[in-house]
Amino acid sequence: MKIHLRSALFLLLVGSLAACSAAQPRTSGIKPGEARQELVEGNQRFLEGGMRSHAWHDESIMQTGTFGQSPSIGVLSCADSRVPTEIIFDQGVGDLFVVRNAGNFRNDSATGTFEYGVEALGVHSILVLGHTKCGAVKATLAGEPLPGHMSVITAAIQPALAKMDRTAASDDESPEPIAADEANVRWQMKQLIEGSELLQKALADGRLTMLGGIYDVETGGVRFLD
Repeated sequence: MKIHLRSALFLLLVGSLAACSAAQPRTSGIKPGEARQELVEGNQRFLEGGMRSHAWHDESIMQTGTFGQSPSIGVLSCADSRVPTEIIFDQGVGDLFVVRNAGNFRNDSATGTFEYGVEALGVHSILVLGHTKCGAVKATLAGEPLPGHMSVITAAIQPALAKMDRTAASDDESPEPIAADEANVRWQMKQLIEGSELLQKALADGRLTMLGGIYDVETGGVRFLD
Protein backbone atom coordinates (compact mmCIF):
# COMPACT_ATOMS: atom_id res chain seq x y z
CA MET A 1 0.00 0.00 0.00
CA LYS A 2 2.78 2.44 0.95
CA ILE A 3 4.64 1.59 -2.26
CA HIS A 4 1.55 2.32 -4.38
CA LEU A 5 0.97 5.59 -2.52
CA ARG A 6 4.55 6.74 -3.02
CA SER A 7 4.40 5.78 -6.70
CA ALA A 8 1.19 7.75 -7.18
CA LEU A 9 2.61 10.81 -5.45
CA PHE A 10 5.83 10.52 -7.46
CA LEU A 11 3.84 10.52 -10.71
CA LEU A 12 1.85 13.55 -9.55
CA LEU A 13 5.02 15.43 -8.70
CA VAL A 14 6.71 14.49 -11.96
CA GLY A 15 3.63 15.60 -13.88
CA SER A 16 3.60 18.91 -12.10
CA LEU A 17 7.29 19.52 -12.80
CA ALA A 18 6.87 18.59 -16.45
CA ALA A 19 3.99 21.02 -16.83
CA CYS A 20 6.12 23.82 -15.39
CA SER A 21 9.28 23.08 -17.37
CA ALA A 22 8.49 25.48 -20.23
CA ALA A 23 8.14 28.52 -17.98
CA GLN A 24 7.87 29.47 -14.34
CA PRO A 25 4.29 29.97 -13.13
CA ARG A 26 3.30 32.70 -10.73
CA THR A 27 2.80 31.14 -7.30
CA SER A 28 1.07 32.57 -4.26
CA GLY A 29 4.53 33.67 -3.16
CA ILE A 30 3.96 32.93 0.53
CA LYS A 31 7.14 31.61 2.11
CA PRO A 32 7.21 29.03 4.91
CA GLY A 33 6.91 30.82 8.22
CA GLU A 34 5.07 33.78 6.68
CA ALA A 35 1.64 32.22 6.24
CA ARG A 36 0.10 33.65 9.38
CA GLN A 37 1.35 37.17 8.67
CA GLU A 38 0.08 37.02 5.09
CA LEU A 39 -3.35 35.95 6.31
CA VAL A 40 -3.37 38.65 9.00
CA GLU A 41 -2.48 41.33 6.46
CA GLY A 42 -5.00 40.02 3.94
CA ASN A 43 -7.75 40.06 6.55
CA GLN A 44 -6.79 43.64 7.42
CA ARG A 45 -7.12 44.66 3.77
CA PHE A 46 -10.54 42.99 3.74
CA LEU A 47 -11.59 44.97 6.82
CA GLU A 48 -10.30 48.25 5.44
CA GLY A 49 -11.74 47.82 1.94
CA GLY A 50 -8.30 47.77 0.34
CA MET A 51 -8.50 44.33 -1.24
CA ARG A 52 -6.11 43.76 -4.12
CA SER A 53 -6.35 40.06 -5.06
CA HIS A 54 -8.43 40.87 -8.14
CA ALA A 55 -5.69 43.18 -9.42
CA TRP A 56 -3.97 40.11 -10.89
CA HIS A 57 -7.15 38.05 -11.40
CA ASP A 58 -6.71 37.46 -15.15
CA GLU A 59 -3.01 36.72 -14.74
CA SER A 60 -3.73 34.15 -12.03
CA ILE A 61 -6.31 32.38 -14.15
CA MET A 62 -3.97 32.13 -17.13
CA GLN A 63 -0.96 31.05 -15.08
CA THR A 64 -2.72 28.41 -13.00
CA GLY A 65 -4.69 27.18 -15.99
CA THR A 66 -1.53 26.68 -18.03
CA PHE A 67 1.00 25.60 -15.44
CA GLY A 68 -1.16 24.15 -12.65
CA GLN A 69 -1.65 25.19 -9.07
CA SER A 70 0.98 25.83 -6.41
CA PRO A 71 -0.87 27.00 -3.29
CA SER A 72 1.06 27.64 -0.09
CA ILE A 73 -1.74 27.49 2.50
CA GLY A 74 -4.43 24.89 3.09
CA VAL A 75 -7.57 25.92 4.97
CA LEU A 76 -10.17 23.75 6.69
CA SER A 77 -13.13 26.11 6.97
CA CYS A 78 -16.84 26.02 7.68
CA ALA A 79 -19.33 25.90 4.80
CA ASP A 80 -21.19 28.83 6.38
CA SER A 81 -21.98 31.36 3.64
CA ARG A 82 -20.81 34.17 5.91
CA VAL A 83 -17.25 32.83 5.78
CA PRO A 84 -16.01 33.18 2.17
CA THR A 85 -12.48 31.99 2.83
CA GLU A 86 -10.53 33.55 -0.04
CA ILE A 87 -12.35 36.86 0.29
CA ILE A 88 -11.81 37.39 4.02
CA PHE A 89 -8.06 36.87 3.54
CA ASP A 90 -7.86 38.82 0.27
CA GLN A 91 -6.44 35.84 -1.61
CA GLY A 92 -7.05 35.07 -5.26
CA VAL A 93 -7.11 32.23 -7.76
CA GLY A 94 -4.49 29.61 -6.93
CA ASP A 95 -3.55 31.01 -3.50
CA LEU A 96 -5.44 28.82 -1.02
CA PHE A 97 -6.16 25.07 -0.94
CA VAL A 98 -9.54 24.99 0.78
CA VAL A 99 -11.74 22.27 2.29
CA ARG A 100 -15.14 23.41 3.59
CA ASN A 101 -17.86 21.58 5.47
CA ALA A 102 -20.42 22.50 8.11
CA GLY A 103 -18.53 22.77 11.40
CA ASN A 104 -15.04 22.73 9.82
CA PHE A 105 -14.47 19.16 11.02
CA ARG A 106 -11.82 16.65 10.03
CA ASN A 107 -12.84 13.60 8.05
CA ASP A 108 -10.98 11.20 5.76
CA SER A 109 -11.71 13.33 2.71
CA ALA A 110 -10.26 16.44 4.34
CA THR A 111 -7.20 14.54 5.53
CA GLY A 112 -6.55 13.05 2.11
CA THR A 113 -6.99 16.44 0.48
CA PHE A 114 -4.39 18.07 2.72
CA GLU A 115 -2.02 15.13 2.34
CA TYR A 116 -2.19 15.68 -1.41
CA GLY A 117 -1.68 19.41 -0.93
CA VAL A 118 1.42 18.93 1.22
CA GLU A 119 3.01 16.06 -0.70
CA ALA A 120 2.18 17.01 -4.28
CA LEU A 121 1.47 20.75 -4.37
CA GLY A 122 3.87 22.24 -1.83
CA VAL A 123 1.36 23.38 0.79
CA HIS A 124 3.44 24.29 3.85
CA SER A 125 0.76 25.62 6.24
CA ILE A 126 -2.71 24.44 7.22
CA LEU A 127 -5.19 26.74 8.93
CA VAL A 128 -8.23 25.32 10.71
CA LEU A 129 -10.70 28.22 10.69
CA GLY A 130 -13.78 28.27 12.89
CA HIS A 131 -16.18 31.17 13.32
CA THR A 132 -18.48 32.78 15.84
CA LYS A 133 -22.17 31.80 15.94
CA CYS A 134 -21.46 28.48 14.23
CA GLY A 135 -24.73 26.61 13.86
CA ALA A 136 -23.03 23.22 13.75
CA VAL A 137 -21.21 23.87 17.02
CA LYS A 138 -24.34 25.26 18.69
CA ALA A 139 -26.35 22.21 17.57
CA THR A 140 -23.68 19.96 19.06
CA LEU A 141 -23.76 21.89 22.32
CA ALA A 142 -27.55 21.59 22.43
CA GLY A 143 -27.22 17.81 22.16
CA GLU A 144 -30.50 17.31 20.32
CA PRO A 145 -30.85 14.63 17.61
CA LEU A 146 -30.69 15.88 14.03
CA PRO A 147 -32.42 14.39 10.97
CA GLY A 148 -30.80 12.79 7.95
CA HIS A 149 -27.02 12.79 7.71
CA MET A 150 -26.57 15.89 9.85
CA SER A 151 -25.72 13.72 12.83
CA VAL A 152 -22.36 13.03 11.13
CA ILE A 153 -21.48 16.67 11.73
CA THR A 154 -22.35 16.76 15.41
CA ALA A 155 -20.68 13.38 16.00
CA ALA A 156 -17.42 14.80 14.63
CA ILE A 157 -17.63 17.91 16.83
CA GLN A 158 -18.97 16.31 20.03
CA PRO A 159 -15.59 15.03 21.34
CA ALA A 160 -14.24 18.60 21.24
CA LEU A 161 -17.07 19.80 23.47
CA ALA A 162 -17.33 16.80 25.78
CA LYS A 163 -16.45 18.77 28.91
CA MET A 164 -18.44 21.90 28.10
CA ASP A 165 -21.67 23.12 29.69
CA ARG A 166 -24.57 22.66 27.29
CA THR A 167 -27.05 24.73 29.29
CA ALA A 168 -25.99 28.03 27.68
CA ALA A 169 -25.97 26.78 24.09
CA SER A 170 -28.86 29.00 22.97
CA ASP A 171 -27.48 32.24 24.42
CA ASP A 172 -25.30 34.07 21.88
CA GLU A 173 -24.09 36.48 24.57
CA SER A 174 -22.75 33.78 26.86
CA PRO A 175 -19.04 32.79 26.66
CA GLU A 176 -19.79 29.10 26.10
CA PRO A 177 -20.52 29.20 22.35
CA ILE A 178 -17.36 31.22 21.65
CA ALA A 179 -15.28 28.88 23.79
CA ALA A 180 -16.90 25.95 22.00
CA ASP A 181 -15.94 27.35 18.60
CA GLU A 182 -12.33 27.59 19.80
CA ALA A 183 -12.40 24.12 21.35
CA ASN A 184 -13.62 22.68 18.06
CA VAL A 185 -10.82 24.35 16.11
CA ARG A 186 -8.17 23.00 18.47
CA TRP A 187 -9.70 19.51 18.39
CA GLN A 188 -9.88 19.39 14.59
CA MET A 189 -6.25 20.56 14.35
CA LYS A 190 -5.26 17.70 16.62
CA GLN A 191 -7.33 15.17 14.69
CA LEU A 192 -5.82 16.22 11.37
CA ILE A 193 -2.30 15.51 12.60
CA GLU A 194 -3.04 12.41 14.66
CA GLY A 195 -5.00 10.86 11.79
CA SER A 196 -2.25 11.16 9.19
CA GLU A 197 1.26 9.71 9.16
CA LEU A 198 2.10 11.92 6.18
CA LEU A 199 1.09 15.13 7.97
CA GLN A 200 2.82 13.99 11.16
CA LYS A 201 6.07 13.49 9.24
CA ALA A 202 5.75 16.82 7.43
CA LEU A 203 5.22 18.54 10.79
CA ALA A 204 8.18 16.74 12.38
CA ASP A 205 10.39 17.56 9.40
CA GLY A 206 9.53 21.24 9.59
CA ARG A 207 7.73 21.18 6.24
CA LEU A 208 4.33 21.92 7.76
CA THR A 209 2.94 24.49 10.16
CA MET A 210 -0.48 24.22 11.79
CA LEU A 211 -2.56 27.33 12.53
CA GLY A 212 -5.92 27.87 14.20
CA GLY A 213 -8.24 30.84 13.98
CA ILE A 214 -11.72 32.18 14.65
CA TYR A 215 -13.55 34.45 12.19
CA ASP A 216 -16.00 36.92 13.72
CA VAL A 217 -19.11 37.01 11.54
CA GLU A 218 -20.12 40.38 13.02
CA THR A 219 -16.86 42.27 12.53
CA GLY A 220 -15.12 40.39 9.70
CA GLY A 221 -11.95 40.03 11.74
CA VAL A 222 -9.93 36.85 12.23
CA ARG A 223 -8.35 36.08 15.60
CA PHE A 224 -5.56 33.53 15.54
CA LEU A 225 -5.25 31.02 18.36
CA ASP A 226 -1.86 30.59 19.99
